[in-house]
Parts: sequence; structure tokens; C-alpha cells
Amino acid sequence: MRKQMIALAALCPLTVFAVSPVHNRVIDYVPAPGQFVNVLPEWEDGDDSEAIAAKALQYMTEEGYYISLGAWGGYVTVGFERTIVNVPGKRDIYIEGNAFQSSQSSTKGGNSEPGVVMVAYDINHNGIPDGNEWFEIAGSEYSKSIHNYEVSYIRPASDNDDIMWMDNQGNSGFVNRIPFHTQPYWPQWLSGRSKLTFQGCRLPDNSVNEGTADDPYIVLKAFDYGYADNYPNFSDKEGLVRNEGAMIDIDWAVDANGNAVKLPGVDFVRIYTGVNQTNGILGENSTEVVRVVNTHSVGTGDAESVDESIVIDEKVLAEFLARYGGVESLDNSGLRLYVDQSGLVSFTLYEEALAQVFDLKGRCLYSELMPEGRGSVDLSSYSNGIYLVSVARETGKVVEGENFKKKNSHSGISE
Repeated sequence: MRKQMIALAALCPLTVFAVSPVHNRVIDYVPAPGQFVNVLPEWEDGDDSEAIAAKALQYMTEEGYYISLGAWGGYVTVGFERTIVNVPGKRDIYIEGNAFQSSQSSTKGGNSEPGVVMVAYDINHNGIPDGNEWFEIAGSEYSKSIHNYEVSYIRPASDNDDIMWMDNQGNSGFVNRIPFHTQPYWPQWLSGRSKLTFQGCRLPDNSVNEGTADDPYIVLKAFDYGYADNYPNFSDKEGLVRNEGAMIDIDWAVDANGNAVKLPGVDFVRIYTGVNQTNGILGENSTEVVRVVNTHSVGTGDAESVDESIVIDEKVLAEFLARYGGVESLDNSGLRLYVDQSGLVSFTLYEEALAQVFDLKGRCLYSELMPEGRGSVDLSSYSNGIYLVSVARETGKVVEGENFKKKNSHSGISE
């Protein structure tokens, strides 16, 4: 069977580069107030939001530390070099935290500070997550949670004061300072803000007192599935086998109305603290995150790389784009072309447009006016070579040959 390759450069020998499965960008890091804020990562005088995001990336991927998201709603958004493909029946995303099982507890958990996970596919291919692209991972507590929840934190007059919060349910409370964390709890790069407001899903409280009222022993229980910092990273003592409980299945995603969403893959992941709860001397629940990893990889350790043989299901992609791709713009601007192994270049049009195929001498080999909707151009009968495919004035190169999957299984034909 002839294979196609998405060409990303001019006519030059192909070089295959290993792609890391670990996130390579921190797009934004906005913690809520908390006992580890300004420490993990460390804020220094002069650091702004961009500098602290760079430090967050370094802590997570180079230093092997975790970052803290603070109290409820605080979040981090990460991106990847290559789309994490949604593989049926597999858990696709591995999120490292610092949860652990208490050896003295009969409760499943010990230090579990669950974070809600949001995922986004880059529909318009602009390299950033847009508002209409986010979907929530519906974990085990989804039906027990408060949705459309909102909390505002009020900056105190002094960094030595507890920080008051108020929610949209009529409740209020404090992020309490604790004796062994004495730094400012308000994100210092946001010191000009008098209020921080977060929206999302509030998970049920997860603290269990296994002691007594006079001598408490607080355990933070783990939820069944679907959250960050909820289960230990590894299921073996040697730290070699990743814990399935720390993994996320993209097929758990739902839209704002709670309807299941079949995403073709994920380009961005956002994690925010999901439990609004204080735990006495332990302080507030604050989700911690280390690396976010594409589980579909080969190799181990520093040699681990994305498995390039796993590619997006074009049917799933087409159905997803037909349902969600036109939320903001029902025209052909930003059109993306997709080529599969059978020689089919596929696309979705929101209005009638011309599709053409040219060879490198500029000769038009195919031309057809395509109607609105799902369309395709079949290249399976073309001989080996390089062709220009143009649809609605968006042009990409398609190479007939034997090297398809090894170069770019991410998106469509590059412009």
C-alpha cells in the first residue's frame, strides 16, 4: 500500500527526530493562595507571570520537583510538542503528583489532593488553547460535584494575615497560614491584584479523621479515577511501573452540558485544585503536579519518545471537527487538511470551495468545486512524488513514498 507523508520543509533528505512524550510548555501558571505558593516554584523579586511560568516548567521537567496550585481553582496549563492521540481502551495521559498511601490508614489514600483535569484539541491550529476548545475529564466524582462553581480570594492588608475567600454558593472561609510555612501565600507576581477569581467544578471534600476530636489524624482519601495528584505515581516500590490510577483516559471527556465528547487527541492539558477544604494543621488542599506525559511512548528513561506509529483516527477527527470545529467561525478560514494511509486528503468545508492538485511543475492534475461539508481528494492512484494540494486557498505538500508515520502524525498538511 502506498503511504503519504506530510511535508514540513523543502525537498531535502528526511531526518527523524525523537519527540519527548513529556509536556514542553507551561502556557500559564496561576495558583490560588496557598502554603506552597511562592516556594514551588520559588518567586524572586522581579519575576512576572512569564518568568514564573518558565520556572514552573523547569521545576516540573528538569528539576523533578512539583509545583503547587494552591487552594481551590489554582491552575497550570501545559502543552506538548506532539498531539496525544486518543487510543480506544487506553489511558492516554499520565500526570505525576505527590499523592501517597498512608501506611497507618485503613482509608484508600493518605495524601490525595485531587485536581480536576481539562483537555483541549487545537481545533484552529493556532498553537494556544482557546476558550471553546476545553473539555472536562469527568472523573468518578463528577455527578457528586458542584458545577459552575466560583471562588474569589481577597488580598489581605498584610502578608501575615489569613486570606479570605467567598464562593457563589453563599459560603466563605479562609486560607489559613500555618506555622511552618511563613512566606507570603498570595502569588507575589500578582501582588497588584486585590482579588483573584476562579471558576470550575468543586469536588466533594475528601478528608477523613481517623483519630478523635481531641487527637485528630486527618487522611485525604483518594477518589476512584479521573484526577491529578490522586494516586501515587508508581504502583511498585522501585518506581518503575506507572500507576494506572495516575492516568487519564481522553474518552472520559465531557462538554459543558455533561455530554460525552470523542476527541481525536489532546494538545493541551489544564489541571486545577478541585477540593475546597482546610485540614487543620495540614492546611488547605492544594493539588501538586510534576510531569504531564503522553503514555503512548516507546523506550524508557531519557530515551523515551512518542510512539510515532500511533496516529489520529481520521473518522473520529472528522466527526469531532464537524461538531465542534465551527463554534466560532463557520467559514473556511484556518482550514486544515488531513492525509491518511490510503491516499485520501480529507477536509471539512463550511462553504463551497475549489480543490486542486498540482505537480511541482505547476501543472494542474485535478480540479473540482467541492460543496459544503466533508470532502476529500484521492491520491492513491498517483505515482511516487511530491504534489501540492490546494483547498479553499490553503495549500500543503503531500509526498508519495514509504516514510509517512515517521515524520508528523500530529496535525494536517503544513502550509
